[in-house]
This record gives sequence, structure tokens and C-alpha cells, in this order.
Amino acid sequence: MAEISQTSAPAEASSQANSAPKEKGNPVYEVGFHVVPTVGDEGVGVVVESVRKILGDLPDGKAGAEIISESFPRKISLAYQVERATQGKREKYTESYFGYIKFATTRDALPAIHTALGALNPILRFLIVETVREDIAAAPRRAVFTSDRLEGKTIEKPATEAEKPTEVSDAELDKSIEALTG
Repeated sequence: MAEISQTSAPAEASSQANSAPKEKGNPVYEVGFHVVPTVGDEGVGVVVESVRKILGDLPDGKAGAEIISESFPRKISLAYQVERATQGKREKYTESYFGYIKFATTRDALPAIHTALGALNPILRFLIVETVREDIAAAPRRAVFTSDRLEGKTIEKPATEAEKPTEVSDAELDKSIEALTG
């Protein structure tokens, strides 16, 4: 029995080492959140500042999160109707303001952040995911086409022979019209 526990301990430690991020410093997270549309365009900034304050002022005297990047919420149509119960009635939403904030913090701070964001009433839904520090979406991709066959040449429209105008007699024109309408 003692041998089994000794062999399983190194295997458990190695699996934890493999799942740990390789980068130095705190892991990077991104919180995506939907703000209820009833706050209006003016109230969205207040909600974003509340989210930033939650990330900056962590409880238990821990250092705040380092904000890496963010996208100010913009109004979108939701893919489906979202309902939530507040104050004894069900609210239904088909649009919201969606934004995100990418930040770096310790793993120990995530439960406190999750609880504080859940208590923020203007936030309809939110999701926290672990991500990378680099901004992948910022670099636009360009398609590059190469061909040895067309090197140095301009692609031109293929030349076609123009139709030669011919004279048509009135009698032939009348026959054609009668055949079409006839």
C-alpha cells in the first residue's frame, strides 16, 4: 500500500507541471461580458468602470489585476432570447452591449473576481477564460498569391472578335418578328 501512494505522487506532480503555463508572471485571462440594454449608451461606461474597479481592487489585500487590453462594449443582437429573474419578475433580452477585458492576475484571485462580477446587476452574462498575452486578432492577414506562369505579366481580359455588322432587309426582319410572335 505504501508503494502505491509513493508511485502515484510523482505522477500527479508531473501532470500538474505539464498543465502549468510556461510563461513567467501571472496567467492571462479574458472576461467577456454582456451589459443589459436598459442601462443605455450613457450607462455602459459606468458599468465598464465597475468591472475595471473589480479587477483593480481585489479583496484580502491582494494586488490588482494588470489590464492588458479591452474592447468597449457595443450593442449587438443576441442569437437567442436571454431570460433572468430579478425582483420577482422575469426579464427578457434580445440585445445587449458586449465587451471584453484581457487581464493578468493570480489564480487565487479568480473566485473573488467571479463572485464580484456575478453580484454586478447590470451584467447580464459573463465568462472568464484563460488566454495568451498576445493579441491574436490585431494582426490582419493578407492572402499572397504566387505563380511562376504569370510572373511579370498583367492579367488581361481575353480578346474576342467583334461581330461584323451586316445589313438586313425589311422583309427578313418582318419574317423574324412573325416567327417570334407567331
